[in-house]
Amino acid sequence: MKVNETRSFELESHEGGGYHWAIVSNDESITEVRIKPHKPTQEPSAVPLGKSFPTLVEIKALAEGKAIVILEEKRAWEKDVTPLNTCRIFITINQ
Repeated sequence: MKVNETRSFELESHEGGGYHWAIVSNDESITEVRIKPHKPTQEPSAVPLGKSFPTLVEIKALAEGKAIVILEEKRAWEKDVTPLNTCRIFITINQ
């Protein structure tokens, strides 16, 4: 990536089961990470109960360097439980 460049991608989500993606590790001096759940474009009553939509992840390069961003999909109320999914992103940022 280049400094000030933003990249985005989608992660499969299991939000219908109570899971949410969370940032576990990120060097905020090098990268800015935003997690945005997708909202259905259709009428809420038309969406099947428990339906999950992909989660959008945006990463902005703030400074030169290398970073590892770690995201986990887990339930907020579950402690000492292995996350459902883990995503590790290795990033190199140049001018």
